[in-house]
Amino acid sequence: MLLGIYLTSFHSYLLFHSVAETFSILVSFSIFLFALNTRDFVEARYLFILGTAYLFVGGFDFLHMMTYRGMGVFSIEGANIATQTWIIARYLESLSLLALPFVIHRRVNPVLILVLYSVLSIFLFLLVFIYQVFPEAYIEGRGLTPFKLFSEYLICAILAGAAAMLYRRRKDFHMVIYRLLMVAIGFTIAQELAFTLYTDVYGPANLLGHLFKIVSFYLIYRAVVAHGLLRPYRSMFRELNASKAALEQYSRDLESRVAERTRALEASNRQLKYVSHKLMTAEEDERRRIARDLHDTIGQSLSAIKVHVENSVSDIGGRLQADDRMRLKNLIPMIKTAITDVKRIIRNLRPSVLDELGLVATINWLCREFNTVYPDIRIEKKLELEDHQVPEMLKTPIFRMLQEALNNIGKHSGASRIEISLARRAGQICFDIQDNGCGFDPESACQNTAQASGFGLAGMRERAEICGANFGIDSRPGQGTRIATKWPLDAVHEAN
Repeated sequence: MLLGIYLTSFHSYLLFHSVAETFSILVSFSIFLFALNTRDFVEARYLFILGTAYLFVGGFDFLHMMTYRGMGVFSIEGANIATQTWIIARYLESLSLLALPFVIHRRVNPVLILVLYSVLSIFLFLLVFIYQVFPEAYIEGRGLTPFKLFSEYLICAILAGAAAMLYRRRKDFHMVIYRLLMVAIGFTIAQELAFTLYTDVYGPANLLGHLFKIVSFYLIYRAVVAHGLLRPYRSMFRELNASKAALEQYSRDLESRVAERTRALEASNRQLKYVSHKLMTAEEDERRRIARDLHDTIGQSLSAIKVHVENSVSDIGGRLQADDRMRLKNLIPMIKTAITDVKRIIRNLRPSVLDELGLVATINWLCREFNTVYPDIRIEKKLELEDHQVPEMLKTPIFRMLQEALNNIGKHSGASRIEISLARRAGQICFDIQDNGCGFDPESACQNTAQASGFGLAGMRERAEICGANFGIDSRPGQGTRIATKWPLDAVHEAN
């Protein structure tokens, strides 16, 4: 780029000057636009001050280019005004760079900054173009004035001070921005020194100064716009990628922990089912033992007492008074009632038919017993399995579920028909109980512990699921009830 701009000077120095100044003007405006549009989310607040300064530096550089000798835009003779606007632009630039380290951590009011630079620029513009009281900087035939030379050296001193302050506050700047600003200041000082040497605005020293200026503004652009704009996004994307990686790692860890907890929960559930199964088995064993003890002790004793009382009435009946004989005879119905009650308790605890004849015979016996109490309810049985086809561990749960279901149907449903089905389908033992009664809401029945049906349903579900069954209740008020239980044989063998 420098070579291309330099080659334009061989065709026309005015063209070279216009291209060089246009470049610096565009960079100045780019810095301001960047600072203006990123002021709300860029942490480096000082960039807005720098951007605002370069807006007005670019404005005076534009006036410098338009008033340059030979441009013909304004009817201005000589190079004095162009040199004056140059000096003003450089003062604004150098003083702003000097102030930069002092405001790096300060909050700035964008409106106030714009107003201050606007007021100062308007005042300087009036001094040069309207009142024409600004000190002369270039005299035709003589060259640079002492004011111009003094100003160039003073600007170099200000820039050197800015470099020194930047060095002292270098930790407050990003290292790349700090280095670019320092090198840019160095080229700006070289530019100003070059402008102390020329005697002709078209001379070699002037040309060299403008080349230094191009380099300086390019470095300012790299520091503020390119690096200042791209670095936050690169940093943001690095942070996003790091956050994404951390989130993915957390997700993997979470999945691993969830899988581990799930395995632990499944093991706990298996252990709980095993313990519950053992408890129910122990309960049935205890029922069996109590039933056997009742039969072998109290039941046998009551039977023996009944026989002795009957024999006593027959043997000594003629030798007893009528009242005594009547009292002995009244004992016999009481003993029979006690024997009947003991037999009923034994059947409820553990019917001997379940152990002696098996599940199918027990279902038939239980249905006959139910019909003796509820003769108006018709029972239809579809027992498609033989006793040996039903796993041993399912016999007691099926019996208890049927016992509880029949008890609830007889007490609460008002049904006239019951269907009982026991079959094997698709690798499952299926046991269904269905009635045409009044029906109910299963959820409220299970939740309402005040209802007997609620206790029964909960117990039925628990017995079924402990053995690995899928337990379901389909019931609605007025549409009957169906209780469907399915035991996958694989789950039964595993539980067994």
